[in-house]
Amino acid sequence: MRPLFPVLPFASDETPLSWAARQAAFHTGGRLAPFLNDFDLRLSALASGERDTVLRLCEIAGQDPAPVLRNTIAATGKRRYRLRDEDISVAFTTGPVTRYCPLCVKEDRASEPRPGAGLRHRLAWRLAPVRTCARHGLALVEARSGTWDDIAHELQVIEPRDEAALDSLAAAQAQRAPSPLQDWVLDRLAGRSGPDWLDAQGIEQAVRATEMLGAVLTFGPDRKAAEMTGQMWDAAGRAGWDVTAGGETAIRAALSELMEAGPRSRGLARPRGCYGMLFSWLSASRLARDPGPIRDILRAHILDTVPVTRGHVVLGTPVTEPRVGTVASVAAAEGLHPLTLRNILVAKGVVPVSRQHDPCGHIIVRHAEVDPVVHRLKNAVPVTQLPAILGASRPLVAALLELGHLRRVQDQALLVSKWGKAVEGADIDALRARLERDVAPVEAPSDQLVPLAKAAEKTRLRLTRILELLFAGHLTRARRLQNAEGFAAVLVDPTEIKRLVETPRPGMRASLAFMMLGVSPTAGRRLIADGDDAPLLQSDGQGSDPWIGPEAMAAFRRTFAIKKRLSLETGLKSGTVDRFIKEHRVPPIFDPRRIGATIYRRSDLPEALTV
Repeated sequence: MRPLFPVLPFASDETPLSWAARQAAFHTGGRLAPFLNDFDLRLSALASGERDTVLRLCEIAGQDPAPVLRNTIAATGKRRYRLRDEDISVAFTTGPVTRYCPLCVKEDRASEPRPGAGLRHRLAWRLAPVRTCARHGLALVEARSGTWDDIAHELQVIEPRDEAALDSLAAAQAQRAPSPLQDWVLDRLAGRSGPDWLDAQGIEQAVRATEMLGAVLTFGPDRKAAEMTGQMWDAAGRAGWDVTAGGETAIRAALSELMEAGPRSRGLARPRGCYGMLFSWLSASRLARDPGPIRDILRAHILDTVPVTRGHVVLGTPVTEPRVGTVASVAAAEGLHPLTLRNILVAKGVVPVSRQHDPCGHIIVRHAEVDPVVHRLKNAVPVTQLPAILGASRPLVAALLELGHLRRVQDQALLVSKWGKAVEGADIDALRARLERDVAPVEAPSDQLVPLAKAAEKTRLRLTRILELLFAGHLTRARRLQNAEGFAAVLVDPTEIKRLVETPRPGMRASLAFMMLGVSPTAGRRLIADGDDAPLLQSDGQGSDPWIGPEAMAAFRRTFAIKKRLSLETGLKSGTVDRFIKEHRVPPIFDPRRIGATIYRRSDLPEALTV
């Protein structure tokens, strides 16, 4: 079969249906459906973008099929379509509604003498987010007859034939520039890139998220999607674009603003009341289409700001680990008084001072910030309870505190309550475990063994000195009664204590060791402090001035070098030492500001600084 003549070429901005309707008007002067029937082609097949139908039409018209297929919205499944490289749903199109610009129609009519042959229905007009004519800056007219052939979008029978009527339509339309969202949609279909967050998802996901968020921002959370007009959706898209173009950070900021302005129930914001149609859309049990990353962002924001319980379903997914709760709910779960917890959280800065008198059920806190405080509270033990717990007298408790075996809770926030005079529960557990591990048990005491207090009396030594010997492992004859608890069960030999005290002990007090190393007491205490790693300088005992053995001093000097002593060790001037260190870029092992001294590992030093 010979192609139709003369050839009416396909326009790059129109749809296959538009081109077919122009063919019908050009060659027959009639409607589209009869024209297709003459060639045994179905209107419904062309409207669905069936490839064979499009190719057959191109063959009949003598047209290269490539540009026609490029503008074909092809059905891929139930209410699903594909346009170029984009998967879309029927909701992304105008459906049976035909949009057009009256001024474009007027220009098309003037471009072709044959009636209807120049009327091009633009591909852009078939897309739901396109509501404005980019050429004339007019809101598009919407038309629908309610008949079966609305699917043809046949401008030849839809648009007014009277030019005066077209002018009246144009005058009635709002004048505006295309929305940035509309521009982005057309740019994306043309292969151009835009904002990263929008480009990273499906075109329909990005548009829907932008319009839904913009609708809540513009019209409030009480507005329902079914109440929105086309002009309202255009305004929503413009407002939403200002947010979604900025990506997740901007979206989270907008969600925070909506929550701050939203209604409250018992002092707490409710997601449905704050996010309106956006929340309703994303929380629907049967979503026809994947909404994209906006759902994950809103869900994360809700979990970060709204108290929910474990197992509660938020936007389709059960909560496994709640992130926030109220002061009241945390206190109830942990068995604490809510006012005590609130006051401590205020003192720690977790809760703003401005909310220190708010009801505990109205104050939201993050579990990650509250859990460490709660853990310390629940494990802290008031000093007044220590004698009974440890089986120790008050002087013995004081000695344990002085030596550092029991540490007071060094948290100024806890001073607002009774917890300010408490010790770390972990220290108590460690002490009891140490006694059981290091002191051998006996059923009955020997005559030479006496309790700790009696040993202090007989030896005329302070309890701190006896405890130092005990914890250093020097009291080999010490025993623990099996029928007693804590320190009340500990028995020691006064004779052994006297012998140890009279025998010179190798080593020195830490204060003297610090002087010999050339570091300040503050820096020295940090050298022997237990941190995440082993202390740099091993000490025997605790307290304000523990014992440093000769082996510990020798090990420190072999391994580490203190900068201020390198001049003495090497005989070099301090400037020369500095130059060698800078030239070889020798790093200190710790930040000097944290330790209070500049310390290097000797293995890192250049040969000129080794001794």
